[in-house]
Amino acid sequence: MRKKIIAGLGVAATAVALWGAPAAQAQTVAAPSAVAADDSFMVWTTDLCGSADFIDYGEGAPGGGSNDDYIEVWDTCGDGHGVRAYAWLDGTYLGSKYNGNGNLQYVVWDPFGNVTAGQSVGLKICLVDGANDTTPSNCDESTRTSEDG
Repeated sequence: MRKKIIAGLGVAATAVALWGAPAAQAQTVAAPSAVAADDSFMVWTTDLCGSADFIDYGEGAPGGGSNDDYIEVWDTCGDGHGVRAYAWLDGTYLGSKYNGNGNLQYVVWDPFGNVTAGQSVGLKICLVDGANDTTPSNCDESTRTSEDG
């Protein structure tokens, strides 16, 4: 019995020695110097019937291209109203995009080009009655600073 216990301890010690060494080595490997940040964010109308989603990831906007900084303008309610998104980059107004497609439909809009680290992206989204409505309502807005472009 004693020989079995000693033999078992020897096997366990060998296993720890063999399996423990790689783990110790793995702990000494340096972490990558920079991890990509996903700077995506969204802004909703106050009635939750529209959103402007800043997209910062992947290969680019649907349909191709290498630019991954764009907006999806969502009309999330089938209520007869549309939505209008407005965009700013570093405080400079870039324009607006209308979406009147109805319940859960979005349009892609790319007013930015390529956002770089430290730039501020501003979004505003409003409920509107048609593309030419000059009295938007239920608006909300947000501005975020890009970590890595």
